[in-house]
Amino acid sequence: MMVWFRPSRYNVVFVHLRYFELYRMKTDRHWLHQQLVAHARHHGIKQTARRFGCSRNTVRKWLRRFQPGKPASLRELSRRPHRCPHRTAASVAGIVVRLRRQTGFGAERLKREFALPCSVGAIKRIVRHHQLVRPRPPKHARKKQLRHIKKTWPVFGQLVADTKYLQDIPAYWPWMMRLRLPRFQYTVREVVSGLCFVGYADELSKSYSTLLAERVSAHLAWHGVDLRQVVWQTDNGSEFQPGRAPQGLPAVVRALGSDHRYIPPKAYTWQSDVETVHRLVEDEFFDRESFRSPQEFWTKVATYWHYFNLARPNRGKEWQTPVQIIRSCARHLDPAIACWHTLDLGHLHDQYLPRYSPRPGGHDVPVHPSIFYFDFRTSTR
Repeated sequence: MMVWFRPSRYNVVFVHLRYFELYRMKTDRHWLHQQLVAHARHHGIKQTARRFGCSRNTVRKWLRRFQPGKPASLRELSRRPHRCPHRTAASVAGIVVRLRRQTGFGAERLKREFALPCSVGAIKRIVRHHQLVRPRPPKHARKKQLRHIKKTWPVFGQLVADTKYLQDIPAYWPWMMRLRLPRFQYTVREVVSGLCFVGYADELSKSYSTLLAERVSAHLAWHGVDLRQVVWQTDNGSEFQPGRAPQGLPAVVRALGSDHRYIPPKAYTWQSDVETVHRLVEDEFFDRESFRSPQEFWTKVATYWHYFNLARPNRGKEWQTPVQIIRSCARHLDPAIACWHTLDLGHLHDQYLPRYSPRPGGHDVPVHPSIFYFDFRTSTR
């Protein structure tokens, strides 16, 4: 029994041989139309249909449209329908445009809030057609805009304080454990100039943050800064909380004439100025330095922060150093304000509250003065 197969009207061999031309067709169909018309004018409609794998009506269509000397006549025409029965009325489109401009709501919210008689897709189409979709600027553009805004602020108008955990830095952890180096960095940064005031301690404590705030405020007042114009900003960490009594950093800075405010919960970008410094000090100092003794650590870290405040240009501030910005924006201030000595908060705290222990025991709690008085009188008899 013989089975007859109907031959295909497409030239399969030609299709595979002319693969690259067919691939080019996806991006330049005008070129394909020109080739089709040129072949049809020389070889006829039937042979062209076989060669290009299309119907004869398609070849006739492009021959009718072809106009000698006008290549644009072979471009595809719009297939949009002349009328659309379910098209959104112009009055409804006007309402959508007006509400979008007044509220700035998205399509779903506009549909829900105002019960518009059209679908969410139609609202999106109308908003796009009237160019009411504001493109979201990229991150670098938003940061640049924010830098321009901060540039207009007064110098020493806002101080941002935060703490950095040093015990999670792999390159620093062996030296920290071997030499008993500080585990936490307390940082205060001035927003406009980028000037940093830094201290180190072994604990995350409210006492250390308060002590640093006192020293920074005294340093600023000594060099001519009006503390009444200063606003301190911190996160909601335990080291910055006032507790039940009005104590801690907020109470201290308010007592010295400044103001204090917390950032909203989970608003981490509000602390970006000081977090940037924490990344820089980890990349430029802790990941690269080695130490042979605690004295060498304090020498090196003090040198780095002098370099940061006095000599290191900041790319985000037009390649200026903090002291250059202070000289240009606050000429009434003494440039020596940038000469901040890095603090050993633990040692400084012991000077405030000496840990005398005439009797064994206790948890480093300061002894009541009556005990010293009693021991003194007993020893003199």
